[in-house]
Amino acid sequence: MRLILGYLVLLTVVGTLFYLRRPAPPAPLAASAAAPARERARVVWISDGDTITASPIEGPYAGREQRIRLIGLDAPEMHPSPQCWAKQSTDALAGLVPRGSTITMEFDRRRFDDYKRQLRYIWNSAGILVNAEQLRLGNARVLRIWPNVRHDKDFKTAADQARTAGRGLWKSC
Repeated sequence: MRLILGYLVLLTVVGTLFYLRRPAPPAPLAASAAAPARERARVVWISDGDTITASPIEGPYAGREQRIRLIGLDAPEMHPSPQCWAKQSTDALAGLVPRGSTITMEFDRRRFDDYKRQLRYIWNSAGILVNAEQLRLGNARVLRIWPNVRHDKDFKTAADQARTAGRGLWKSC
């Protein structure tokens, strides 16, 4: 009986040592660090300070007009009746991305809003991130909607600068 009890204790000790020395499970795979795909398009129309219509220059949707909502900001509405600073915000966006100009667009995680507009970050031909520039100029407020938060910190900083300086709607509305 003592011999059996000794074997059980030895087996328990050896089993515990094997259990404690097993390798740690592998770390979960990180999300792909590859840069998101960018697409060039031509600006067709400016609807208001955060919405445009553009036509991709290349790819499967080349030549098809698409409504684009700029990610991360909420500009005053032009319709049904213009809100405070709506015209100035729309005019500023038209200055940053004039009709006929070439822009570079990029998706984040969520690609469409509830109105079936594409959600995009937009760079103009000078390489300016237009979403952030509209905030920096005081033409819009930050609108954070998860999961499209890639440039969140930049957008908050830009809007804070506009608010502190009293630019745009922060001065007039």
